[in-house]
Amino acid sequence: MKPIFTRPSFMKNLTASSVAILCALASPLTSADDIEIYLQEPPDPVPPNVLFVLDESGSMDTRDATLANGNRATRRDALVEAMHIIFDQDEMQNVNSAMMGYTTASGNNGPLRFVAHTGDFQVVADDPGLFQTRIDALRTLSYTPTVKALESAVAWFRNDQTFTDYYGNTMTSPIDGSGEDNWCKPNHIVLLSDGEPNSNDPNSGGRYGLTSYEGTNCASDWTSVYQNGRCAREIADWAFTTDLETTAGWDEQQNIITHTIGFSTGSQATAFLTDIAAHGGGGYYPASNSADLVDAFTSIITGAQESIPYAYTAPVIPFNPDNAAISGNRIFIPLIVPSGDTFWKGNLKGYTISITAAGDIVLQDANGGNVVNTSYEFISSRDLWSSSTDGGDTLTNGAAAHMGAGGASRALFSNIDPDAPLSSNVNRVVNSNNNLTNEMLSVGSDDDRLDLINWVTWSWNEPIPNPNEEETHEGVMGAPIHTQPVVVSYASGDIIYLPTSEGVLEAIDAETGVELWAFMPTDLLGNIITLKTNNPSTIPYYGLDGPLTYYELGSRKMLIFGMRRGGKKYYLLDVTDPAEPLFVKDISAEADSEYAGLAQTWSKPLYVRMDIGGSVRDVLVFGGGYDRDQDNATTRSPDDEGNFIFIANAADGELIRSISGSGADLNIPNMTNGIASDIMTLDIDGDGLVDRLYASDVGGRVIRVDIAGLSGGVIADVSTTQFRKFFNTPQLGYYSKGGSQFFAILIGSGDRTDPLDTTVTDRFYMIKDLAVWGPPSSYETVTESDMEDASSSVASRDTVLSPGSGGWYFDLAATEKSYSKAILYNYAVIFTTFSATREDTLGVCEARGASGTARIYAVDLVDANAKFSWHGGDESNLTVADRSDTLNMLGIPPTPTLVFPGETDDQGNEVIGRTVHLLVGIEEKREWSDRFLPLYWEEVIEDE
Repeated sequence: MKPIFTRPSFMKNLTASSVAILCALASPLTSADDIEIYLQEPPDPVPPNVLFVLDESGSMDTRDATLANGNRATRRDALVEAMHIIFDQDEMQNVNSAMMGYTTASGNNGPLRFVAHTGDFQVVADDPGLFQTRIDALRTLSYTPTVKALESAVAWFRNDQTFTDYYGNTMTSPIDGSGEDNWCKPNHIVLLSDGEPNSNDPNSGGRYGLTSYEGTNCASDWTSVYQNGRCAREIADWAFTTDLETTAGWDEQQNIITHTIGFSTGSQATAFLTDIAAHGGGGYYPASNSADLVDAFTSIITGAQESIPYAYTAPVIPFNPDNAAISGNRIFIPLIVPSGDTFWKGNLKGYTISITAAGDIVLQDANGGNVVNTSYEFISSRDLWSSSTDGGDTLTNGAAAHMGAGGASRALFSNIDPDAPLSSNVNRVVNSNNNLTNEMLSVGSDDDRLDLINWVTWSWNEPIPNPNEEETHEGVMGAPIHTQPVVVSYASGDIIYLPTSEGVLEAIDAETGVELWAFMPTDLLGNIITLKTNNPSTIPYYGLDGPLTYYELGSRKMLIFGMRRGGKKYYLLDVTDPAEPLFVKDISAEADSEYAGLAQTWSKPLYVRMDIGGSVRDVLVFGGGYDRDQDNATTRSPDDEGNFIFIANAADGELIRSISGSGADLNIPNMTNGIASDIMTLDIDGDGLVDRLYASDVGGRVIRVDIAGLSGGVIADVSTTQFRKFFNTPQLGYYSKGGSQFFAILIGSGDRTDPLDTTVTDRFYMIKDLAVWGPPSSYETVTESDMEDASSSVASRDTVLSPGSGGWYFDLAATEKSYSKAILYNYAVIFTTFSATREDTLGVCEARGASGTARIYAVDLVDANAKFSWHGGDESNLTVADRSDTLNMLGIPPTPTLVFPGETDDQGNEVIGRTVHLLVGIEEKREWSDRFLPLYWEEVIEDE
């Protein structure tokens, strides 16, 4: 049966504001993975300074480790293998490095033996053979003077001291040369030990014992390791908090971050090394074999290269309605401030939204003034929750101002006991909760545990060690980098839910802007110290940066949210009672082997109903996510994870069906790449049940799944000539005229993870799917050779409409990428693009956001010719040159929206207007008479 189009009932009797709201909410979140847009490294990244301080004690000859091939080996041999692997990696080549071995020449507290195996610091790529050769020189000799080794390593960095090794070689500090070219190089020590420290006992009569460091008396001894650990924390703390170079040109603080690796260490040595890392601003990494060491070294080196404190000016982030949530005439806008540090901060502000008779969307503050200027940048205004204007400062006022205001402590919950309400004592992040262990928080002492808990919960009513003003966390909110708030209505009032880069789901009172509570998964508790330390970084800590979905199951109110770059999990909560939220499920491979294919959670779960096996089910549908292996991929190859479509029970998150290339309920050949985009769902017969799914993958394919009988296949592949990636959700349009009938799949390519790439010519596609009303007899794959190339001239309508044609495509310009879902109206396909431009004049220690051009396209569904003359010219002679127009807004543009300003009928009722307004954000680009011929799949037209 062919459905007949009628004006949808949900669009009757809506106010003008309501229509604007409807259009805004219909546009899904489409921001790109645009960190490179916000913060761009210079063309030649600065090499960090990394000193490896490696244990050469006799216990390193213990044969309890394993090599990469699984063979048993000594700890020393496993270390040597791991070092060879690391120094052969591309990531290590741009590191200014040196390698020091430490032990005693003989006996406990005997002569110290510190050997600079590779000599002074040098960039690895300048002489890789030297490092590979000297790795084999590591020995296994005597005792473990860990504290003296750490002291000597710090001395190597200091220009006011001289470090001389065992053989009398004098080393030069890497904090050297011109400040202008070197001040931004971060300094790291990687200290590896396989046991407890010794040869540092001040009571043994030996001359190497320490009781103080740089005028600070050392902490009480570590009873469990005698006095041999004395002063380690003071040395690490001094190195981390002291500026080692204060002369002209040396901007910022030239400090040293200390990381530690415990190689098969016992509990006492582990606590000792963890404490050093905590006070040194670095991380502790346990290891027991070669693979563990490679992972630890890789993590440290990657972090060192991301922690370069470039001189940085934050870009302006324009208003983007894709990110906002609307309730009535109120709009809640998440805001971010990109920075050169790990912890990006943000805000949430509330304003009013209205639409003028001319079709303009207007954002107004609490004083009735404008919120944005003509370039759609935020200007000084007063949000709904503040008593004064913010001076144009993103972080001033808003919800952030209420974080910890008036000395209020935070109600921070976690899922320590997932079966108990999140608000119960067992799940509260408070010092009195003994279930919240030091290990969960990645700290080595109770004092550090208390310090972190007080910091993250704004609670300074208990004594803390060495409090200082810089540690305060009040008035701070994490950045909602790629997330979108939702507004949930309760009898007691509305609550705004929003995930942030702090790693929490915020629950904010919509009337006051006050945080009611926040939820931080147990997986992220160990990263609070990362946020508090907040080292320089070109990559932010993402936390909970994934999509958020709200839905209702009968009387239950449900939230599911992902992590995007933050991780490979979805979290499902029941927020029916906002004062007592419940943890339902952690959807991940870690928690459930049925989700073994789940990658980074980019895809927004969609709540729909399906008939599965004869039973109508409430389900969540989402893609398998993004495999990080794609970050550096230049050619298409199968992903290890993410190449799935999951259908889960909406009530409890349990998996119902999976679709993938293999190992799933439905196996589709060549379905081998991650699905990071949202899934397009189709109810073909209008009965409220989803019959079909369309998905796009990062390999440039489109997958179709028919629910009845559960069949499917790859129906398009555009990466046969170049490796083009899809991150957008496919849009569908129905065409039926003159005997030609098909679904038009509309989608543009563009790598969200690499917006500055110039090696790929991205394209926009109209792909035909001829099997409209049911599954095809076989799922044939359309390739670019089956489509019309409309890059330089319009496609032939007769050819496109013929049964043998697969559709059309046209090229986008250099660096131009499609980051928005298309919309379709009266055979006009409308979408936006962004072309990023790399800054070529950056200094060695300078970074900045990329510039770029935003564009809007409107092309004909059938022949890809221009649909409008953007500036009021003759529309009777349009060409491909008229396809697009530039946008005034800065940054990546949102999805276009259509607004139908209301009019009043003869009875005074407000009805849909007769003029259509095309907007991008709140920038109006076009208006025309409303013939109301949208062609979305849910609004099918039969045009004879």
